[in-house]
Amino acid sequence: MRKTLTAIFVVLALMTAGARAQVRYGGYLSFEYVKGATDSGFSTASFRNIDAGVMAGGVIGGKFGFGLEIRSRDVSRFDLEQAWVGLLASNAFNVRAGMYLVPFGLWNRTNRPYETPVIRTPLNIAYLYPENWRDLGLTVEGQVSIFAYAAYLGNGLGEGGDLMSGQQFTDNNKDKGKGGRLGLVFTEGLQAGVSYYSGAYDEAGALNLALEGADFSWVTAQWEVRAEFTKALLDNPEPYAEAKSEGFYVWAVMSFAHFQPVGGYQRVKYIDPNPLHTLDPELPGGIALKERRWHLGLRYVLTENIFLKFEYDWNKDLLHPELKLNQYQFQAALGF
Repeated sequence: MRKTLTAIFVVLALMTAGARAQVRYGGYLSFEYVKGATDSGFSTASFRNIDAGVMAGGVIGGKFGFGLEIRSRDVSRFDLEQAWVGLLASNAFNVRAGMYLVPFGLWNRTNRPYETPVIRTPLNIAYLYPENWRDLGLTVEGQVSIFAYAAYLGNGLGEGGDLMSGQQFTDNNKDKGKGGRLGLVFTEGLQAGVSYYSGAYDEAGALNLALEGADFSWVTAQWEVRAEFTKALLDNPEPYAEAKSEGFYVWAVMSFAHFQPVGGYQRVKYIDPNPLHTLDPELPGGIALKERRWHLGLRYVLTENIFLKFEYDWNKDLLHPELKLNQYQFQAALGF
């Protein structure tokens, strides 16, 4: 992998050398300390969850651009997060080809540790699509007046044991994944949008997965409020009914100089009667999940680029209320 990363940056250097280029570089790093109750999966306190990434992007020759991001959530593996080239014609029209982060809702493209005041992935997002959902294909994005849009065509999601296991980079059928987001940008800090994705996920191309979403964000010098509603409908072969996931999250942050308290609520319901689908291979097939989470935390802005976060989660499995699932975590995050 080290040789691959070196080769990528050498290619970028050759692309930009001698060209009229404006190139930006950046990166991020975070790690956590997690401790949970008996049934949380984190009953033994531990340092974990290293998240690191490097980014490069820019404009070459005035109208052409590129983006590259390499990210690791594992101590032994780095993966391409984004790798695209495109025509950046204007604010109203940009087209890109390559690997892209799917523009569905807000979370999937803005979850780097320095970008969000929360530590854990919201419940409804965690049970909706693969972590850091990427695809290979084409995207078109832009903004005209208050209307922002993004459309994409790619290989789409494949078949897995659950909604989170469908990440693929070669198409497993003739159908393409397609979708987009349509947003309203009322002011620089106030926006709302709706998202949609559709594509056949099985090898025969006969079963469809549809994702729907709605999002809202309001950001001022003192406040940040964000919310997302999500829904998934997945066809199952006969005689099983379709699978369905539905949920939402909402949180608010208030700034007091360097101190930023944050609190929110999350909820998800995920039902799939197909016995071939499961969240745990050691358990009987089929998925029945209903969870909620209250969370309260604090983000401390040590410097412009360094953040210290604390979060306590009151987790409840509504189908198994006897389980003890509460947990807390600390995170140190750097963005540059």
